[in-house]
Amino acid sequence: MKKFFCACFALWLTLPLTACTAPDALQLDLSQGCGLGLKLLHLNASTQERRQRIEEFAAVWEGAQPLDKDITLFAYYPDYRLEIRREGQSTQALVDLNGAFLDFHYVGQDQVYRSAMTAEEFKAMLHRVED
Repeated sequence: MKKFFCACFALWLTLPLTACTAPDALQLDLSQGCGLGLKLLHLNASTQERRQRIEEFAAVWEGAQPLDKDITLFAYYPDYRLEIRREGQSTQALVDLNGAFLDFHYVGQDQVYRSAMTAEEFKAMLHRVED
């Protein structure tokens, strides 16, 4: 009888783990500046709301248009460093709020892009508080 209760207890302890998805399979880090300073936001996809919020941040580079702008004209001190990791692969971009526009370039590349997202939309998304 004691073995039966121990087996049931062990099963009860492992039950919550079976419903878990891998929250670390999708992560977001948003840092101030080039990413060497203050980390402003870290999210993993532990809930559907957080997964949705990470996807909203990923919209920064979706639909972006390349600019005919030399990388040397990109902000020397960008406002943010955005990193999204999916299944172990990382995408990093330096993001600059340029008036009403949101400009960025991928780390290690020289092409500058203008996001379809506006600077206002990005700020609103950044300052949104989770429930």
